[in-house]
Amino acid sequence: MKSTSPNRSLIDNVFILRVAFLFSAQFAIYEGFQDWNRGRADLNPEVAVLTLTIYGVSILVLALSLMNADVVLRFRHVPLVLFVIATLGSVYVVAEIAYRGSYRTDVLAYSQYAAIMFVNHGANPYLQDMSRALDMFRVQAGDLTPLTSGNYLTTFQYPALHFLVFVPFVWFGLSDMRWVLVAFEMGVMLALYFMCPQNLRPMILLPLFAGSDLMINFTAASVTDMLWVLPLIFAAFSLKKPMLSGLFYGISCAFKQIPWLLAPFLLIYMLQIDQSASKRDRLGHTLMFAGVAVVFFLAVNAPFMIGAPGIWFGNVLTPIASDLVILSQGPSVLTQVGLVEVGRTFYTILAVGVLATLLVNFHVYFDKLKYIFWVFPGIILWFSYRALTNYVIYWMPLLLLSLVLWYKDELGKVGRR
Repeated sequence: MKSTSPNRSLIDNVFILRVAFLFSAQFAIYEGFQDWNRGRADLNPEVAVLTLTIYGVSILVLALSLMNADVVLRFRHVPLVLFVIATLGSVYVVAEIAYRGSYRTDVLAYSQYAAIMFVNHGANPYLQDMSRALDMFRVQAGDLTPLTSGNYLTTFQYPALHFLVFVPFVWFGLSDMRWVLVAFEMGVMLALYFMCPQNLRPMILLPLFAGSDLMINFTAASVTDMLWVLPLIFAAFSLKKPMLSGLFYGISCAFKQIPWLLAPFLLIYMLQIDQSASKRDRLGHTLMFAGVAVVFFLAVNAPFMIGAPGIWFGNVLTPIASDLVILSQGPSVLTQVGLVEVGRTFYTILAVGVLATLLVNFHVYFDKLKYIFWVFPGIILWFSYRALTNYVIYWMPLLLLSLVLWYKDELGKVGRR
């Protein structure tokens, strides 16, 4: 007689779902409690209603986690939905109530101001003084980028797509661009979720919500890194298609400088990943990837480079060209607090040395490191004189995608045996 009991795979799938239900509900309850405190629910009825809603949904999800397997499977997407609800609710409370609509970084203030100047006057932001944006978006002195001279950075220092992305929203009258960042963040969540095999989807988002910073606090405080993370995820997922991957990588690099550090590793990856192909084909794929990325980057930035290339390069290379103060959660914190008397040059040489070491090892031990290189930029920057949390934490989505690609590769190997 044929057994009607569920198979091991289904039991495991349901168990993973139950854990995801419990995790997402617990995270949402925690965020509901934080929202109560952040938004002073005793003084803001809207925060009280929001908190009540989050608690109610969370309790329902806790109950669902212990229901029979058919119910759990039917509501398999509940953790994703609950993460979205908790994120949107918390970002709203932090950004609009706790911070009262003010930006907590000069980065987003300068980017939106650049978009406004471009829309209203066709101005090249690299030639403008951005200081007026600080009053416009109520940026506090503690949130500015200090220089060793005692002044603050008042130039636009990112590739052009970092402000051009906000131009359509300026046209439509959006006043708070944090919601654009939230849209990119939602894109990251959905991309990871639906690129992951269905049986593992409940787990793929959990590391993103190990704390509130990555998906909530940083975005609500106007940290803009999700802009480059989303296209880089698509670049990573489409590495077998050099033209498409190169386009997405070019988009990511046109947002911010951090993905630039991946360039040499990606070129090595392209040259070594398919040993069954001829050297000529591998070189062709590599050149196609690099060519598309460079063409897109230049297409976006060239109009602002023409006429004042020196200024453009000086602004975009601010971490190297400007006298920024040492600010770190990496080794250079020892100099920041006065324990080690060395300058920025020492840490720059240290970071370059780490880059060179990683490149050599990546080339020599490619088969062992081909899924690990996404974290290399975070390691390099950790050794630099400016080593901020967002230089490291935003590589988590790429590491998760790398695990997905690794998992699919291992499954393919098993299937070929």
